[in-house]
Amino acid sequence: MACLFGDGAVNRGPFLEGLNWAALFSLPVLFVCEDNGVAAFTPAGSVTAGPGPLARAQAIGVFGASLDGNEVVAVDAAVATAVAAVRRGEGPRFIHVRTYRLMGHTSTDAAAWRPTGEVAAARGREPMARLAGLLAERGVAADALAKIRDEAKAEMDAARMAARAAPWPNASAAFEDVQNDGAVAWSR
Repeated sequence: MACLFGDGAVNRGPFLEGLNWAALFSLPVLFVCEDNGVAAFTPAGSVTAGPGPLARAQAIGVFGASLDGNEVVAVDAAVATAVAAVRRGEGPRFIHVRTYRLMGHTSTDAAAWRPTGEVAAARGREPMARLAGLLAERGVAADALAKIRDEAKAEMDAARMAARAAPWPNASAAFEDVQNDGAVAWSR
């Protein structure tokens, strides 16, 4: 099982509870923290004490690694190592990837709260551009890279259009798959 979350989640109770149960019962879970330094609209450093997400995991015995999340090859290697350990029954693992959010938190957030020039500076570290550069250095032709990029963009555009065209679910679906703890049932 894999659990992916942002750095803003590490200040919530379920983060520590999930890590604790996984460590206590040696559960096969890979925890991946995508740390962009911003909890929604708030700089994470202003609301998070201590040395960070990985230190919290390690404090309760979950092994892990922290790395540049924009280095695709390094992320792939770290995840492969962690997944292998989880599959061998060695308990949960934690991967902390530092990255940067190039866009706002939501589709309506223009991210005007960021300092001028910050996004432009981060574009030079963007993972897909870095990977394309590495592949080009290794001999992959520019037209092959453009084809891969164009196909991926077309796939994402099709998924976005399908989601927008899909009907809204019935309101009653909100009551499906909900744990019943014996309390009086909610009326529908």
